[in-house]
Amino acid sequence: MRGAQALVLAAKVEALLKGRVHVAFEDLRAVAKPALRHRLILNFEGEALGTLADTIIDAVVHELPEMPAEVSRLGS
Repeated sequence: MRGAQALVLAAKVEALLKGRVHVAFEDLRAVAKPALRHRLILNFEGEALGTLADTIIDAVVHELPEMPAEVSRLGS
């Protein structure tokens, strides 16, 4: 839960630094690694294979949509 809170708070700060008052998916992508990297604990197999936390975060972030479903429906 604290990881999600850190991610949301960091994304809010990222948005504010860019002059926006709303969080966009690009803000979540920008802060995902620093906010979550230290919260992942690899199992033995992951460590043996040399898997990096950043690789896992990249895979999860890759699944984020470009825009919310409601906005994409409104545009079509």
